Amino acid sequence: MKYSSNFFRDKDGIISIEFAACFCLFSVFVFMFYDAYSSIMLQGRLERANYAVATVFRERSALYPAMDDTNTRKDLLCRHSNSCFKSRELFDRDQMQELSKLASSLLDREVTVKVDGLFILQDVNNPASLEHAQFQVVSSTSCSYGICDRGIKNYFESQPPMTDKSESARYNFSKLTPYVKRFPDFKSGLDGRWIPLYRVSMCINNDESLYLKWINTDRKATGTLPILCSSTVVLSRCNDIANDANTGCPLYYR
Repeated sequence: MKYSSNFFRDKDGIISIEFAACFCLFSVFVFMFYDAYSSIMLQGRLERANYAVATVFRERSALYPAMDDTNTRKDLLCRHSNSCFKSRELFDRDQMQELSKLASSLLDREVTVKVDGLFILQDVNNPASLEHAQFQVVSSTSCSYGICDRGIKNYFESQPPMTDKSESARYNFSKLTPYVKRFPDFKSGLDGRWIPLYRVSMCINNDESLYLKWINTDRKATGTLPILCSSTVVLSRCNDIANDANTGCPLYYR
């Protein structure tokens, strides 16, 4: 005790404040390091889960039945074409809920999922030309009643549009969509199709942060609780050359 008492006092008996200041500064650094480390680790888990969910989604032709593009859908391909389509590559909110449950089970926390599908409607006179084709995006989210939390909604809305095919576009998604040959379709006369492209986005609340837990004990998605998000772009795996939508993948044309 004698030596420990002398450690905190100088020769004049004055209590040293340097040690207290250094200890507080060191504690702050440890606190910041832990918060940064936990957020980085959580972001890494989110990235891996997003890739896993996107990989499952791209195999949808083996998991889901063909879906009609009817007037009951909000964002229709047939509104921008001469005909409607029946395809395993279309999706709805119910399937987004299933993806959200899968992602939540992987991360052991609530996950919000959004999928944007880029479909290229071919011009029958210029089937392999992107200049003559028409881009159409079908989107759906797992948000309750389609209403997402503010931070998640801002992230989804800030994503670059998939329909921008100009040279000045920051992200030209049309360069990622391959044109694949197949047996000629006698109805349309087309002998190939553009493979649809999916962008799978996921967001979670960053509730690993000690600082955020301290200032927001209920951990709701408010302005004081940042979110972590991730996006992955994948191609549809469905490329069956059969003309029947129940067994193959359709051609999208206008």
